[in-house]
Amino acid sequence: MVECIKEVNEVIKLPSTTVRLLLHHFRWDKEKLMERFYDPNHQDELFRQAHIVNPFKKSPHLQTQLSNSLNRSTRRQTSVTTSTSPSTNQTCIICCSIKSSHDMAGLECGHIFCIECWRHYLTTKIMDEGIGQTIPCPAKCDILVDDKTVLNLIELPEVRRKYQHLITNSFVECNRNMRWCPGTNCTNAVKASYCDVAMVTCTTCKTSFCFQCGQSWHEPIKCKWLKKWQKKCHDDSETSNWIAANTKECPKCHATIGKNKKNLIY
Repeated sequence: MVECIKEVNEVIKLPSTTVRLLLHHFRWDKEKLMERFYDPNHQDELFRQAHIVNPFKKSPHLQTQLSNSLNRSTRRQTSVTTSTSPSTNQTCIICCSIKSSHDMAGLECGHIFCIECWRHYLTTKIMDEGIGQTIPCPAKCDILVDDKTVLNLIELPEVRRKYQHLITNSFVECNRNMRWCPGTNCTNAVKASYCDVAMVTCTTCKTSFCFQCGQSWHEPIKCKWLKKWQKKCHDDSETSNWIAANTKECPKCHATIGKNKKNLIY
């Protein structure tokens, strides 16, 4: 994934975070992205459809330099869009608190929020909703939050790991030559030499599985028959659960009978 971003970045000369969003929009098809990028008649439409502010038409009154305090013991520099007057107070439109502009951060769309609201919003999107590839601006405009902004604002390591996993997952799902290893507690993706390969083995946990369907290796059964068998087992299980919940054995003849409150119905 990193190599793909770097390759496109060297050609179109845009920040890697912007390139990642563009690649995700084109399902990681770099040839299609570059073809659309160099079409002068549709460049505005390209960025609009990808929900990115056109980097060639940014508002001149916005800048991207702000020092934020991210925890009690350390400070680190962030690169998120803020207003040009760092000494003024601003109102967060989420919590309505008035805070110093040093405690505010925003996007190139011009929407600015306090750091606390940003962190709560991003954590909810990532951890509760499982959204990482395309987190929208909290103001509900069309612009997406870029990776650099997210990683600069998020403090908790587990949230950062989940975010990076979600981004990687989008790359794996769009790549025909890659699949996640189904091994227990294994977080690696396996890359096959070609998309029609049958069995692959994870180099980390040594789990062998079918590359076509992602299930445990099931030779000589074909994937479609395995899928039908699993569906049948699931349906049979649901039927068994319904029978157990809605019927019982007749104490006289031992036949299966339905339940109706306290009365038994044949």
